[in-house]
Amino acid sequence: MAGSVRVLAVPGSQEPDVSIVIVSWRCPDLLRDCLDSLARQDATAEIIVIDNDSGDETVPMLREHYPHVRLVASEENLGFGRANNLGFSMAAGRNVLALNPDTVIPPGALDACLAHLESDPTIGVLSPKLVDREGRLDRRSKRGFPTFWSSICYFTGLDRVLTGRRSREYTAGWLGEDEVGEVVSVSGAFMLMPARVLREVGGFDEQFFMYAEDMDLAIRVADAGYRVLYWPRVSVVHVGAGSNVAGRRPPAADAAYFRTMAPFIRKHRPGVRGRIFAGTVGVIAESMFAASRLAALLGRRGESAA
Repeated sequence: MAGSVRVLAVPGSQEPDVSIVIVSWRCPDLLRDCLDSLARQDATAEIIVIDNDSGDETVPMLREHYPHVRLVASEENLGFGRANNLGFSMAAGRNVLALNPDTVIPPGALDACLAHLESDPTIGVLSPKLVDREGRLDRRSKRGFPTFWSSICYFTGLDRVLTGRRSREYTAGWLGEDEVGEVVSVSGAFMLMPARVLREVGGFDEQFFMYAEDMDLAIRVADAGYRVLYWPRVSVVHVGAGSNVAGRRPPAADAAYFRTMAPFIRKHRPGVRGRIFAGTVGVIAESMFAASRLAALLGRRGESAA
């Protein structure tokens, strides 16, 4: 990784309440809204932005308008986990927040989350209720382990109809959206952790370029004896798909998700059933990738013929 990043600012000497690590890729407008919302919090914070070679106005914008931000301008796309880990290694705060650039934090929300986290040393990860711009729950805010059946139900929408726990395992459907409780995982869009816990478990697993790294980290935090807490006492806006065209996750991104899930399942569900599940997910992923490449090729040919 030598030569791939440049640090453009340095922090002060005071230990911050929280180090906020944001990984950005081609979403300058959303990042601006996120940073502006952080300015309305009372906590003492250092903000670290790792830009994954956006190639747009993100870096100039940060240099000009947000000189207090510790900016790392990567000359390659490091992926979500690796870029976050770089930010974690720079963090000087008592706590660390992995935050997506497409989030907006209401005034006082971060302060409330920090106060609750620090009130209970058994909490290893805390995340609030994530909502869209209309205030509707982002169902990825709270999650159970993605079994084969619950994954099918989630991606097909069957879990909105079937009420059994097995059908709603993926989104921790046994826990109400306004109910505080322990879950298997929270969303990587907002993961607040004591720095001591993060140092103990070692950050994100970099074998996952994008997707699944949040679940993997949460599972390792729980395995280390800490609680993973969904805490909907405050809400944070998560636009979702902020780094994708028109705010929608393209088919290739869905395929990337399934491709990542195969090694995740092999890691956390060893044994015959886990290998079968992982193999099935791998076949689905490669089929989706092939379909997305074919669609892109046909689209380019159509544009050429027009």
